[in-house]
Parts: sequence; C-alpha cells; structure tokens
Amino acid sequence: MLGMRRRTRARGWQSTFSGLTGLGLIAPFLIAAGVFIVYPFVELLRTAFGEPDGLGNVTGFFESPAARRTLWTTCLTSLIVTVIVVAVGAVLAWSLRTTRSRLTRMAIGLSVFMPLWMGAVMKIYVFTVLLERFGVVNRTLTSLGVIDEPMRLMRTQFAVVAGMTYQMLPYAVLPLYAVYVTIDLNLVLAAESMGASRARALRDVVAPLALPGLLASTVIVYVICIGYYLTPVLLGGATAPFTASLIADDIFNLFEPAQAAVSSVLLLIVAAVVILGGLRLVGKERMRRALG
Repeated sequence: MLGMRRRTRARGWQSTFSGLTGLGLIAPFLIAAGVFIVYPFVELLRTAFGEPDGLGNVTGFFESPAARRTLWTTCLTSLIVTVIVVAVGAVLAWSLRTTRSRLTRMAIGLSVFMPLWMGAVMKIYVFTVLLERFGVVNRTLTSLGVIDEPMRLMRTQFAVVAGMTYQMLPYAVLPLYAVYVTIDLNLVLAAESMGASRARALRDVVAPLALPGLLASTVIVYVICIGYYLTPVLLGGATAPFTASLIADDIFNLFEPAQAAVSSVLLLIVAAVVILGGLRLVGKERMRRALG
C-alpha cells in the first residue's frame, strides 16, 4: 500500500510540460509552417536565383524601365496612402476615444467597420460608381457649376489612392484606438490647466505616448499596401501599375516565373526593411504592446 501511494504522488499533476510533450503540442504548427511558409519561400528563392540566368534575373529586373517604374509606383503610392490613412485614422481614433456623443461614436464606428464588412469587389464597384465619367462626383460638381465638363477620375492614381485609403482605414483606426485607450485623459486636462492649448497638449502629451502605436499602424498599413492587386488594376489600370499586377502578367501572360519570383522577393525585402525599421525606431516590446 505504501508503495502504491508513493507511485500515485509521483504521477501527480505538474504545472509544466516535458520537452517531448511540448514538442508534440507544437508539431502541427511546425508542420504547417514548413509546408505553407518555409517550403514556398525556399522555392521562391530557388526560382528567383535559378534558371535561366541566376543572379542575372535580378539584373534583368532593374534593367527593365517598366519593372523599375512599377516598383517605384508601388512604393510611392503605398507611402501616400499610408500617410493619409494614418493621419485620418489618428483623428478618427482620438475622436472615438474622447467623444461623449453616442451618435458620433456610432457614426465613426460605422465608417471604420464598413470597409471590413464589404467585399473587395463591392468596394471597388462603389468607387467606380462614384468616380466614373458620369458618376456621382462628376454629376454633383457639374450641377453645382464647379466644373463645365466631367473630369477624368477613373484610371488615375487619384482613384487608386482613394480606393486604397478607404479600404485601409480600419487598419489604422483600430490599433490607434487601442493605444489611445491606455492614455489617461486627465493628462490632457492637466496640461491645459497649466496654460497649454489643446493643440499643444495633444502634441506634447498625447503624441509621445501614442508614438509606438502610430509607427506600428504605419508599418501595418504600408506592408499591406505594397501587396495590393485588385484595386490598382480596376481603378488605376496602366496609370498606376503595382508590382502585384506585374507578377500576375509575368506568370499568366509572359510565362516568366523567374521574373515573377524576383519581383516577389523585392516586395518581401521592402516589407522586411519597413518592419525592421519600425522595430528599430520603437523597439520590439513597445511595438508588441502597440499591436495588442
């Protein structure tokens, strides 16, 4: 009996797993990561730096004026969209944090969540209705006498920026709101009681505390933007070519998988540089807290 009691105590519950048990629990994740992340990435590198020219595939990309222009347009348009989205998102998130009006909160909440509820094709169709030659915008401006004839709004960089801004707004508002919630509003009131204006209180008190969230939102929005495909194709056409559309052409029209792989690797490098730059500026721990 005494021996049985000792064996029972030895088999009691433990708060930590053994190494073998832990490995078994994470094995499905490791397998999925290997199949869906590591293997495709290795194949991408092998295709980009393999046949037909090896490193010459990369040289051929930069020797192509169309490829260089596409990469430049992708980075520049994404930067414009990111600046607009983060600026507008910061204002909306702060309004959502500070307003006491239930109606205002509902209106801001709907404007933020509506893009998430709509499909990508539906959102693009809405902007087509708004921006086409005889769309809502042109008809309204013509009826008000602002313009004499319809403007060309579709198939422009403006249309791409407008469409991407609307779609990316939630990715800035939600992280920034999560950051603003952690900021005590009494700090703003204390700064104003000491003689600071509202603008200076926001600049000197709120902005430094919200900086990690601002940079985290900037990184999120920019990294997502450089991979956009459908919106630039349908709203911008040839006027705003994105690297994703170049990749699609290389694969399905030109049958050049090596050039498509090189373009993909370059997009990954741009994304990695942006992410590492954000971590360098903010720090890993503050970035993690800003992202929740």
